[in-house]
Amino acid sequence: MRLWIAEPVLDEITRLADAFAPLETGGVLVGWRSGGDRVVAAALGPGPRALHGRHMFIPHDAWQIAAIDRLFALSGGDLDYLGDWHTHPDGIAAMSALDRKTLRKLGRKTADAVMAIAAPEQGRWRLAAWRQPRGGWLDRPEAEGCEMVPFAPGAQAADWARLAHGLE
Repeated sequence: MRLWIAEPVLDEITRLADAFAPLETGGVLVGWRSGGDRVVAAALGPGPRALHGRHMFIPHDAWQIAAIDRLFALSGGDLDYLGDWHTHPDGIAAMSALDRKTLRKLGRKTADAVMAIAAPEQGRWRLAAWRQPRGGWLDRPEAEGCEMVPFAPGAQAADWARLAHGLE
């Protein structure tokens, strides 16, 4: 799967990562499905009551759900939840055992749920992403890496990114 990610989304993740470092932070990725690919048009932050630690992050779920619902309504149903993102400020852009467990859980609720992790590399935040294929009761497929493709959004996607930023 390709994960097309709008450049303003990368900017927002970088802004939030810088604001909370050296603590972990994160949020949700919203956009749409295009065949087997995902297009990320906006990133929501952690929410005002999120908990941030050196090696953990707990989002403000109620705030995030309400923000996703608002974006869904304001976009006429075009924007939807695709997955989560978070930072590893003291680590690498790779999934921990807890990240794998969390992504498996997300994958049971959302088809091909995505998890993106940002970590510092050579003075910049590097983002890597994985998807969780849906399995059956006995079939538990492993997470797969996503090819990330940054893109300059058109006017509509840029408006959605600004709208999402305004929900912070």
